[in-house]
Amino acid sequence: MRRAALLAALLLAFPAALRAADAPKPARPPLFAVYYIWYETGDKPANGKPWRPWLKDEKTPVGPNGPNADQIASAAWPLVGLYNSRDPEVADWHIRLAQSAGIDAFLVSWFGESRMASSFELLLEKAQKRGFKLARFDELAQFQPDWDRYKAELVAFLKKHARHPAYLTIDGRPVVYLYQTAPGRLTPAQFTELKAQVEGACGPMYWILDKIAHNHEAVQRNDPDQIKHIPAEWLQTPGIDSFAFYSTFSHFRESTYEKLAGKYAYMARLAHQAGKKMLLPVHPGHNNSRFNPTPYVMDRRDGQTLRDYLQAAVDARADYVMVTSWNEWPETTVVEPSSTWPDPYQYLKILAEWKGVPFVAPPLPQAAK
Repeated sequence: MRRAALLAALLLAFPAALRAADAPKPARPPLFAVYYIWYETGDKPANGKPWRPWLKDEKTPVGPNGPNADQIASAAWPLVGLYNSRDPEVADWHIRLAQSAGIDAFLVSWFGESRMASSFELLLEKAQKRGFKLARFDELAQFQPDWDRYKAELVAFLKKHARHPAYLTIDGRPVVYLYQTAPGRLTPAQFTELKAQVEGACGPMYWILDKIAHNHEAVQRNDPDQIKHIPAEWLQTPGIDSFAFYSTFSHFRESTYEKLAGKYAYMARLAHQAGKKMLLPVHPGHNNSRFNPTPYVMDRRDGQTLRDYLQAAVDARADYVMVTSWNEWPETTVVEPSSTWPDPYQYLKILAEWKGVPFVAPPLPQAAK
């Protein structure tokens, strides 16, 4: 009787276990990637500086196996070679690659230089055709020498682009990411002023604020998971929708799940307790040895570094995940395909697997074939 009862219980449990195994994975949070539009080539320089910022010596043409290959300011070589950010084929290829990897939007680095305007507009055009999204990743807030001029520039940009069909919105509002608002660069009062001026002219925005700081008390009590935090005065500032930060390598140089998990969980918890969202960064690696005399190298570990970041972000209940970066080649934080790796598409495949989408590489741009 006991054996019969046990067998019956196992038969009843088997279908449930099978259903659990076949159940779809929980939906992943939106995945963004920071995208740079600053690349120049020698034949089409917009700023009089050919090859910026590809090369240490901007006047030296190179090839991946040429005699001057060591002049490239990156530890890896782009699969399509050194490209111009205003190349429409490359822009379209990047968008198709990102979609194949499950990336939902590019957050486009913006310094306000005039040469970037045409690149951003080109990217918007290509994104609209592909059903992709972009938003401004604003790097001016922390560097602006003229506060009034900066506010006016942001208003003008958003008036022109924020209602474009390809501009990223969250909760129906165009996204503005303010990068690394370091102490003394942007105060809570200034943010409140900026928000009021922008939204008075352009309507409601979705504000993502890059803001973490050193936690001296955690250092004193030897609590490594809380060495960085979101300052209380910012947590209490109304009008911020999500907190974020660009990188760990700017704050704490950890890259394994064991070292990341507690730190990510703590910062996400601070944001959530304040009623805010949390965007957490993920990195495939870092190597600035080609231009920095005191380099920092984050080992890619054959993709395990990126996998560890993704797991830490998910376990921390991140609302958004941001790859840093798509194509910051000088710091070699890229997921864009590189001929340096045995599989040029390795990191895009990892992202696609994480998002649960099939990765299919689009054809290379014609010039790169």
